[in-house]
Amino acid sequence: MPPPYSHIKVVREEDFRSRIGEDGHYFDLIDFSAIEGFNVPPTMTILRFKEKLTEKFGTPLQCQRLWWWARRQNNTYRVDRPLTTEEENLPVLNTNSLPTWSNMDDALVFLKHYDPGKAQLRYVGLLSVKVASRPSEILPKLRSLAGFCLSEMIELYEEIKFEPSVWCEAIDIHNTFSAGEIITGDIICFQKILKPPDIPKYPSVASFLQHVCDRKTYEEVRKVHILEEEIVTLKHQADTYLVQKEKAVTAYDQLKHERDNAVQQVNELRDQSTHIILDFSRKDMEQATEHFKNAREVGDTEYGHTYKGMIHNMKVLIKLSSSQKLFQQEVSILRQWRHPNIITFIGVCSEVSALVYEWLPNGNLEDRIICTNNSAPLSWYNRTQIIGEICCALLFLHSNKSTALVHGDLRPCNILIDANYRSKICNFGMSNLFLQLGTFPPNLTARLPYMDPEFNTTGELTTLSDVYSLGVIILRLLTGMPPLTLSEKVAEALGSDSLHLLIDKSAGDWPYIEAKQLALIGLSCTGMTRKKRPDLLNEVWIVIEPLTRKPPAATWPYLQSASGDSSVPAAFICPISMEIMKDPQVASDGFTYEAEAIRCWFDRGISRSPMTNLALPNLNLVPNRVLRSFIHGYLQQQQPNPAYQQQLSET
Repeated sequence: MPPPYSHIKVVREEDFRSRIGEDGHYFDLIDFSAIEGFNVPPTMTILRFKEKLTEKFGTPLQCQRLWWWARRQNNTYRVDRPLTTEEENLPVLNTNSLPTWSNMDDALVFLKHYDPGKAQLRYVGLLSVKVASRPSEILPKLRSLAGFCLSEMIELYEEIKFEPSVWCEAIDIHNTFSAGEIITGDIICFQKILKPPDIPKYPSVASFLQHVCDRKTYEEVRKVHILEEEIVTLKHQADTYLVQKEKAVTAYDQLKHERDNAVQQVNELRDQSTHIILDFSRKDMEQATEHFKNAREVGDTEYGHTYKGMIHNMKVLIKLSSSQKLFQQEVSILRQWRHPNIITFIGVCSEVSALVYEWLPNGNLEDRIICTNNSAPLSWYNRTQIIGEICCALLFLHSNKSTALVHGDLRPCNILIDANYRSKICNFGMSNLFLQLGTFPPNLTARLPYMDPEFNTTGELTTLSDVYSLGVIILRLLTGMPPLTLSEKVAEALGSDSLHLLIDKSAGDWPYIEAKQLALIGLSCTGMTRKKRPDLLNEVWIVIEPLTRKPPAATWPYLQSASGDSSVPAAFICPISMEIMKDPQVASDGFTYEAEAIRCWFDRGISRSPMTNLALPNLNLVPNRVLRSFIHGYLQQQQPNPAYQQQLSET
């Protein structure tokens, strides 16, 4: 079965205008690799093909004369015979079976002129000759084409073949063309006969063609040598890279071993000692704050003046305590308690009663709720996470029944926000000073909406006092409204089924079911008597914790990282390693951790929750496949960042 189309190349006379020089680029008549072809169906006739040529090149039908090219025994392609008018109705693809050309009297030859002085051979035209005539009869025509004088003598050569070897013979101009076996399609090269003083390096067509052939062979051999040298060089480079790779792998293994040993030593130190607190001098504090420059001050409260400082190229928060008692009280508390949602305590300066904390760039929660300095409002998802984090920190503080720590002054201004919008409680110690005889809480107007009503009558602070403050904070984050009489407004809205009117619209599309759950638990926490308030672990946390694990309905809230160069959803961060989780696992405390981090926690013999400090029911882990899927999708979106590509491949 014939193919649907055949590819036919068409050569026009202008395609013969070729030149060759010392670069070795040569072809008999046509460089077929540069000739445009046509896809022709098997049934197309020669006449229809000529019409197609008219459409392509603009040559009228009556001006077209087609010649068929044939492949000779010496593997050269030459013009063989013209196609007659009677043959135009034949299919193009059947021209192989055309009868032999009956005209044996004429021959169509192609002419090339060789200029020895320029060492250049070029096509100058074609000529129809009588085979019975002699080449001497066409000399006037050749002189005219080359611009020779009548007195200049000409010698002729037949160029028979060039590759793989040169075949060029001189033509006897006194014999007939037929005697010289010159037929249609042959190439005749001519040049003027040179006199001895003018003989150049390549005096004849044959010598020039042989030079070009030798030059071409030389260039091919040279290219082979170059390629062989490149192969040797590349092989040497590959061997070098292989050695370097082996050294790098060895160095990597050594560094990994050293890192593992260092991590093991750090974990052992953590188990053996409490948090290391650095001691700073007055000079350190003055250098960090530029001598307590006003421009460095970021806050002034009853707890003291706070400054933004720089110690060892690290941003820190420095607080000058308002009293020695408050300073000592807070130091004694922070030395004992560490939690991801409690501000990190770095060190102290006893000379000026200063405490040094980690720097949290997003200020306090109060400023974020009221959008101080036109800061962007917190999204509903951020707010839910913050509620869960505050609740988690309180569980940690209240966990030991005998030594439970009551914050006693839990307000949005005492909750700081880090670069990832994680919340951290600060300003401990004021509550214990409240209980001393003859003292009265300062700044009562600001504190009163968050204070346990029973404290005003009994003067006693309990863990349920913090639960009351938590309830007010929940309602504030839900509505964005001031705290005074807020619980009454929310209760009224729930009773009239108009809670949606109170929800803070700037937080985005807060899922109504979750918002209502938070409103109910917030109201429950703000019960006027402690008996009416829920248990933090068994009644509050059991409601809030699932909300913090539930992904947003639309997209994750992307939070700026501490380095400021990327954004990471808070739920993707392991609370132990503080890195994006690769294999999230749910422990029996209901929190999700990175598998390697929580297992290391267990391997150190710790059976308490890293988040609540309560004893774990068991050490079982359950894969959090839903969260892992979200993390995987998030990392895929971050592929332009090489660090995320690496983490994605590990996941």
